[in-house]
Amino acid sequence: MDKIKSDYRELLRKGLKEEYDSSVRGYDVLGSIAIIGEQGRKGRIIADAVMKVNKNVMTVVSKAGAVKGRYRKRVFEFVAGERNFIADYKENGCTFRFDIRKTFFSPRLSFERKRITELSKDNENVIVMFAGVGPFAIEIAKRNRGSEIVAVELNRDSYRYMLENIRINKIANVRAVLGDAKDVVESMADWADRIVMPLPMSADSFLGSAIIAAGNGCVIHYYSFGRSEDPFSESGKMARELAKSMGFTARVVGRRIVRPYSKDTSEIVLDIRIGKRQNKNKGKRKDTGAKRIKERKRMAKSSGK
Repeated sequence: MDKIKSDYRELLRKGLKEEYDSSVRGYDVLGSIAIIGEQGRKGRIIADAVMKVNKNVMTVVSKAGAVKGRYRKRVFEFVAGERNFIADYKENGCTFRFDIRKTFFSPRLSFERKRITELSKDNENVIVMFAGVGPFAIEIAKRNRGSEIVAVELNRDSYRYMLENIRINKIANVRAVLGDAKDVVESMADWADRIVMPLPMSADSFLGSAIIAAGNGCVIHYYSFGRSEDPFSESGKMARELAKSMGFTARVVGRRIVRPYSKDTSEIVLDIRIGKRQNKNKGKRKDTGAKRIKERKRMAKSSGK
């Protein structure tokens, strides 16, 4: 891996010459598809370098915009190689197939998927909200064959690929649900032992719904954004206050920075343990996240990601 990186940098220096600088970013590889961030002549030089050091890469595409919309889609521009947008990607012993133009998938969450899979216990009831093409759900299910996993996805294309990936990986304990995450999880009150919420941009508006579905002792893996100088405090406080307003307790039992998102913002995850109801407000939800969602969208837009 180190040799690939050094060979790649050397090829870029030779190809870009005076244009080479630290602003040239790395790239993601999804099976035979590499994704870069540059277009035009510069993009073609980078694509050539990527394909020379990665013999399995047959296609190079470039990001032509940010992830947008409720279906979390991104526009890609074809740069070099075979014109293909269907990825066959292997991760943590599983295989995933999907169209990168129609679905959302981040290989940079590979460690998080492995971490949560290892935290999961057999015979748990697990909900994966915003399940995409199924990576969290399938990896948890493959390790814990006695668990029951409900994976909820709104994007019909992602849902279709999730069904295909369940078949490819020979998984029998994932139930894929096409629908709005709020509606689905609120119909599953007190059911879950573990809930995964990998939608940092607007997870605040769904946290109340997740708390409704949480059984006593349930752990919610809550993804969010925080300012780099103090990334955890605001989200932790909001979660505790929201849970309290609904008659629950919420205790942060784990936390980590997933990745830097921009100069001033980090993507984070809080592992939050939900306690039993303290009063009779069962099912009551108080949405306290609208202001934070608006601010996160502003930060994401300013970062250009």
